[in-house]
Amino acid sequence: MTSAFADPPITPKAAATRARLLEVAAAVFIEHGYAAVSLRDIAKAAEVTKGAIYGHFRSKGQLLVEVIRTQLAERDARFDMDAVAEQPMTAFIQFINPDSRDLRLLQIDAAAAARHDPDVAAGVQEIFAARSAWILDSLSHLDHSEVLLYVINALSSGVGVQEAHGRPAPDPDVWSQVVARAFGLRAAP
Repeated sequence: MTSAFADPPITPKAAATRARLLEVAAAVFIEHGYAAVSLRDIAKAAEVTKGAIYGHFRSKGQLLVEVIRTQLAERDARFDMDAVAEQPMTAFIQFINPDSRDLRLLQIDAAAAARHDPDVAAGVQEIFAARSAWILDSLSHLDHSEVLLYVINALSSGVGVQEAHGRPAPDPDVWSQVVARAFGLRAAP
């Protein structure tokens, strides 16, 4: 899904620069935290001028939102919703998947930044609305799918907060067994 406020790159060179900025910004935001990073820091790490960043993003907030949007799209492309329908525990395992840790930390930074940054607030709301629609569509066959959506979002956010505090996720096998018992599901294979 394309953002309502991000213009797509026009040339292959511009697309490559934008992709590089997203990659570098993600790494810098994850390493230092969104609040501690300036566009100058990102420009230096990407070996571009600050003006080059403004050629693609109007603010640091929009850059954070686009980093999250890009990482969600990459992760979602690998996510098999049909497998989840057949084996719901595969979704619960994703909450602690180490491959998504950085994305969860970025989302925690975005949640905090959204309180004071209108670009982040608007972008996060846009992403959340699109993801909620996708999840609700996938769960439409279940009663009270809105409640399940809330549980999914609460678990995801909660795991991200735990990681932000440096608390490691439990062993996946133990997690699977405990969650399966709590929700009356079969543990993941």
